[in-house]
Amino acid sequence: MSEADYNLLIVGLPDAGKTSYIHAVDDLLQHPHTPDSLRSHALAPDRSYLERDKADFRSGKKLLHTERNLQGPVPELWFEDPSTGKRGKLFLPDVSGEVFQDQWVDRKWAKSYSDSLQKLSGILLFLRADLPASNQELLGELAALPEVERTAKPFDPRKASAQVQLVDVLQFIAEHSALPTYPLKLCVMISAWDTVYHPGNMQPKIPSSFLAREWPLLDQYLKTNRRKFESRIFGVSALGGTPKELEEHLGELPPQQRVKIVFGDIESKDLTAPLRWLLGV
Repeated sequence: MSEADYNLLIVGLPDAGKTSYIHAVDDLLQHPHTPDSLRSHALAPDRSYLERDKADFRSGKKLLHTERNLQGPVPELWFEDPSTGKRGKLFLPDVSGEVFQDQWVDRKWAKSYSDSLQKLSGILLFLRADLPASNQELLGELAALPEVERTAKPFDPRKASAQVQLVDVLQFIAEHSALPTYPLKLCVMISAWDTVYHPGNMQPKIPSSFLAREWPLLDQYLKTNRRKFESRIFGVSALGGTPKELEEHLGELPPQQRVKIVFGDIESKDLTAPLRWLLGV
């Protein structure tokens, strides 16, 4: 790909939904629905990571997230917009998400990862709708116990609040890499979005409202750093349901029919919508 292409980074802590999304988008890019749809542009040098789990993804099985990808080829998707000729490269520097935690824990990053940011065009930042943003053990009954009855635990930075870790990742990117002219476009991808519609779930059904209520620190960081990041908030379900729902009935549907993405109050099945916005098409 040429230097003029758009380089789009996928960021997220472990089990944030990155793998499911990249599989779902890969299917859409290889099978565009309309002449104007984004589509694959050639194939990345190494697709072993994608091809290995493709059958499991299509059948709705839970994908494993145990592999780190610091030494082997970085998983990439190459795509283009047929109407403008703009081309993008979606890349995932660490499939497990641990490299982003390493930034928080060790206060450093690998040179290979740093080099990949030098011509960055946009970011897809993943978090989960069904996982808390904060440390729940600091709340509720434990916090209400008399101090003498509490059991102190050694601090483990990897168990720190997820939104604190993600904000720190963004600060690292903004302050320690030679990025192009700000603001940098950033899509917040709230995965497992189907869970907000479950009976009894009182979480907001608009992605931007969800982020403001459930992940307030991250939301406030983005709102107060608009000169650094121009953001849009999406709710995305790349699998279409929970593992139980997929096993019972959803797994019988092809991935293109299961997926959904929400921006504002508009719902569609075009998971490439964030990529379109990042490319400016």
